[in-house]
Amino acid sequence: MKPFGWKIILIGIELNKQTRQLHLGFTIWPFGFHPAGWRLPGARTGADIDSNLFKRSAQIAESGKFDFFFIGDRVSSSTELQNERPNQVLRPEALSLAGFVAGVTEKIGIVVTVNVTYSEPYSVARATATLDHLSNGRIGLNIVTGEDKSAAQNYGRKEHWDNSLRYEWASEFIEVVKSLWDSWEDDAILGDKKKSFLNTTKIHKISHRGKFFSVEGPLNVERPIQGQLPIVNAGRSDNSIELGARFSDIKFTDSSSLGFEGAKEYYARLKSRAAAAGRNPDAQVVIPGIAVYTAKTSKEAHALYRQVQESWPIPIDLQALSQGLGVVLDGFEASTRISQVPAFLAATANAVEHLRTARWLYGEEDISLADLFRYYRRHELFKEVVGSPTEVADFIQHWFEERAADGFMIFPPYMDGALEDFVELVIPELQARGLFRTEYAGSTLREHFNLARPANVNAAAHG
Repeated sequence: MKPFGWKIILIGIELNKQTRQLHLGFTIWPFGFHPAGWRLPGARTGADIDSNLFKRSAQIAESGKFDFFFIGDRVSSSTELQNERPNQVLRPEALSLAGFVAGVTEKIGIVVTVNVTYSEPYSVARATATLDHLSNGRIGLNIVTGEDKSAAQNYGRKEHWDNSLRYEWASEFIEVVKSLWDSWEDDAILGDKKKSFLNTTKIHKISHRGKFFSVEGPLNVERPIQGQLPIVNAGRSDNSIELGARFSDIKFTDSSSLGFEGAKEYYARLKSRAAAAGRNPDAQVVIPGIAVYTAKTSKEAHALYRQVQESWPIPIDLQALSQGLGVVLDGFEASTRISQVPAFLAATANAVEHLRTARWLYGEEDISLADLFRYYRRHELFKEVVGSPTEVADFIQHWFEERAADGFMIFPPYMDGALEDFVELVIPELQARGLFRTEYAGSTLREHFNLARPANVNAAAHG
């Protein structure tokens, strides 16, 4: 019986691999995700609010059949970040931008970010329900609590709350928003010209009285087309993971920076936490972010990566590199090749792994210490993937099939060009392998993720 039983299990695994659908999101970075992306010849150097850029990017992502177009947000500005994170200095207001993107697209989902620490649930529920109707059901809500301490000063607060308080607030915030979305049942509007405009028995106050919020309701916008908007959240803190386990349909992660084995372990952890919260773990989609450099050939792709890295005008700090890798670099110059540094012959496993990754990104064995430093300076961020369309597709397929991810958020290292190359070169390769859709099967964000439309809790209460 054992061999037969194992055969059934293996068949189940194969069927599951075949029926799982790869999910892809595109996140917009007007100046490129890499801090030197805007310095490339021909790259954008203009304003962050460019209607032509947003329109073109959203439409290109839609032509590639991406599940969603992701809009981040930040509620403060720090000019000292201009050399490390120029997109964090200027950031368009996300809800307004989501409305614009909805108007220039037809099928692609739109995930909009709201910093709930500095928001009110009624306003957010109202705005997102409105957007869901205007987009014909394509909006998702990304919940963030914010790490910028300076944001408190923009909202009249003495200090930015700690992680625990922020997530306690966020949990209640989501509960209120979800209740408001359900305050109107789907058939509350009769529109009967001889009788009544509304069936008032199907419009409900929520009468929420909690630790942070007192909200009566009902909402003054009909229930969203999707019933409940898909909830997205990110973050690796335990509080973030717990919030995601309870509420998130899509978990956006930076687990790609952990490496393949680390990402697999993190993926399994998220799924187990969702199950512990009483949810179907397969219904929560785990989406790490990756920055992709691709071209028609591997050589061209690696040359592009090098060009971007070398356009970054930062001082090469070999002392910091030495401390980070545990390798003595005294007396060497930034231009020194790795082959000329004897200490790497007896380096720790950690240093060897970083060296391997840097060589892979540059596509060269004998890189310089300056090359290694530029890589190391950004290694804790989202993973960078460099290669031909086949090589990039190999990476995506491996992580997807081995359950290190359910899909990926694609970060453009520079604008314009990175998104166009991914859609033109990588998407067809993924489609040819049967991993990614060739056409949208539905029209809402929930349908893109194969998420059922939830019943209204009030309708269920009175049958």
